Amino acid sequence: MTDPTEHIISGDFEISDWSPEPYLVPGSSSELSRVRATKVFSGDLAGTSSAELLMAGNDYGAGYVASEVFTGSVDGRVGTMIVQHWGIAEGTAAASSGHIIPGSGTEGLVGISGKAVYTQDPAGQHHLELKVTFGA
Repeated sequence: MTDPTEHIISGDFEISDWSPEPYLVPGSSSELSRVRATKVFSGDLAGTSSAELLMAGNDYGAGYVASEVFTGSVDGRVGTMIVQHWGIAEGTAAASSGHIIPGSGTEGLVGISGKAVYTQDPAGQHHLELKVTFGA
């Protein structure tokens, strides 16, 4: 079913697995790693995800890029989708956002597109907000 209206859907998530693998690049001044992460989501966004991240960090800042396959329910629609996202931190300031890969939705998520914003509150709770449309 096509729905051109933008929906804001959110959920909390816990990281249930975090498996880093450090790697070296000659001349780099940052710690580099590949990370496999698994998340469990609850709320209007419910399910699990598996993500592959490339990370870099040093005493001044850090950053990452990731591809994440989500399997579950988005506002009652069940299927899978891929979110590609990035984040950067400098001191205590941090930003993380991304996009749903066009055409990556399956089953009830066919045609989903939109943006993703990842946040963490002061208590450490992770949160994902999606601004999506459900196209054909």
